[in-house]
Parts: sequence; structure tokens; C-alpha cells
Amino acid sequence: MKKTPKIEVCSYCSGFDVNELKNKVNAKIGCIGKCSKKNPELNGKVYGFLNGEFTVCDTKEEFFEKIDKLDSFVSDSNKSPLVDAFLEHHEKWYDEHEKLRELCLACQLTEELKWGQPCYTLNDKNIVIIGGFKNYVALSFFKGALLKDEGEILVRQTERVQAGRQLRFSSVEEITEKETMIKAYIGEAVEIEKAGMKVPVEKKTEIKIPDELQAKFNEDPAFKNAFYALTPGRQRGYIFYFNGAKQSVTRVSRIEKCMTKIFKGLGVND
Repeated sequence: MKKTPKIEVCSYCSGFDVNELKNKVNAKIGCIGKCSKKNPELNGKVYGFLNGEFTVCDTKEEFFEKIDKLDSFVSDSNKSPLVDAFLEHHEKWYDEHEKLRELCLACQLTEELKWGQPCYTLNDKNIVIIGGFKNYVALSFFKGALLKDEGEILVRQTERVQAGRQLRFSSVEEITEKETMIKAYIGEAVEIEKAGMKVPVEKKTEIKIPDELQAKFNEDPAFKNAFYALTPGRQRGYIFYFNGAKQSVTRVSRIEKCMTKIFKGLGVND
């Protein structure tokens, strides 16, 4: 039987061209919670998590040699060392993250680091993710729209969000007080996933292009081509941003300021 070690490296921070691993072993490439900017002692080193253990080497050759010697990975915990690494430098909302983490693991979910945040899965399916914001920490349910939410406490971030819903907290005390309720919501989300339920997708309504943008298209065909070369999501983002201005002069100003980004193929928030 082929050995199946667990290798986790960062495509930006691990100190070598991680593409070299793709033809060598099955490795997970993504955020590993160990950024050299926050850990200056890692500059010039080659590192990653090998079978759950953070491993630092002086050279790529030494790191690859350790990979060759790995045995198959057997986990005795649902906890992820990548989340431990992520939380090391997470001063704001640290205690709240740890408390929500505890509740998610108590519901027998597997912990991973996805999109740079602690994420909790069941059979590789995303259930919830924890994220810290300026004024609150959120437990976000990927299929929150399907939850009963009898207390009507789930938050829909924007009208454009169809499936996801959040529970928001501002302190550990609040999380502790609502612990039973939180675990009940997670439990319901797990049953929804086990049942294979899906959130009905609403067809997106056409968004009106502001007159000022259409005028700019007529004036500059190259700009029009650049705009429609953007992904549909980026196009909608710009149109929402332009339409958000009440006055025509402000819409024109926003369009002109965004032209350089549009020509570069970037979105409004890139």
C-alpha cells in the first residue's frame, strides 16, 4: 500500500517553488498560518507542516529529504496545527475564536484552515467558518439559509448573499451564554449536510448600467471592451459601486477613478 503522508505548505511563504512538490507527492498548498512577515526568523528558511508537525529546514533539499522519510499520516485529533499557527498571532478575538473552535470540535467536525480562516467540515463538506471583523467575530454557516432560525438571530451579510448566514458575537461571555443554542445550530447544519440539501439559487436580476458609464463606453470603446472582459462578478461589483452614488457628478468621478483598475482586469476591491 502506498504511503500517504500529510504535507501542507504555503504557495507564498514556504521558501521554495511549491510547484516542485506537485509531481513528487500529494501536498496541500494554501495558507498554513505561518507567514514570514509575522515570523521573521523564518526568512530564508524552507518550511511547512509534515504529518502535522511544523518543520523548518535550511534548504529545499533537506526539506524534500524529510518528506521522503515520512510515514503515513494518522491523526488522533480533529484539531488542525494550521489553526494553532493561525491563532498564534491573532490577538484580536483570540479568546472568542478559541471558544467557538471548542464548540465546533465538540460537534465532531474536522478542523481545517481555509481562505485563511478556521473552517469546520464534515466528510470534506464545509459546515461553518469563523471570522473576525472590526466589531464582532462571526460563525458563518455555509448553508445558513436552510436553518430554521426560530430565534431570528442569523444575519445575512448583504442582499447578494444567498446561502450563507452568520451568528455574531462581541465577547466570550456572550458565546458562553449562548453555547447550547450555538451547538444546536451547528447540529442542524450538520443534519442538513448529511441530508444533501442544497440552497435554491435565485436568478440574478439584470443590474441597470448607469447612464454615466454608458456614456463613457460610447466615448471610449477600448474601455468598454476592458469592462466586459472582466468576470461577471467584477462587472456587478463596479456597477453596484457606481450606482451607489446619489449624484451624477459623483458617479462620473467614481468611474474615472476606477478606469485604471478596469483596464488592468481588477475588481473594485482588488
